[in-house]
Amino acid sequence: MPEYDPAARAKVATAVAQREVAQFAAALVGETSTVRPTHDRIREARHLRLLALEALDRTVIAARLDGAGWDELGEALLLDPEVAQVRYEAAAARWAAPEAAAARGPGEPGDPDVAGTAELLDAWYAAARSALDPQVREPVDRPVSRTLHSN
Repeated sequence: MPEYDPAARAKVATAVAQREVAQFAAALVGETSTVRPTHDRIREARHLRLLALEALDRTVIAARLDGAGWDELGEALLLDPEVAQVRYEAAAARWAAPEAAAARGPGEPGDPDVAGTAELLDAWYAAARSALDPQVREPVDRPVSRTLHSN
């Protein structure tokens, strides 16, 4: 089984988080006309926000492991670089040492089949892309699997 570097694994885990945001958001759109209590709708919107924040965190970690500096990350996050470093340095270090952690989810350090996770994401993306935009003339080019081989 090939070993993938932490940056490639973090990109796959970022794509997992982004898929979760997309799927949950799509489900909420589908429930728009359903009569339901306000607190349920607010709880769901809060959950969507948490999923989006997880995707943001993974994006920052992936960028850091891919070589982005704290100045660049701080600017992108609209934070002082030192604040960005305090917020994300320990998490990036955990991702950089994947042998020290057990996988909590697909693509994360310790995932025994990160390539399989990437392939599943590619298949999901191809189906979602054609469902959202059936006029796409170019085939989907395995965007997640490609990250495992670009580093």
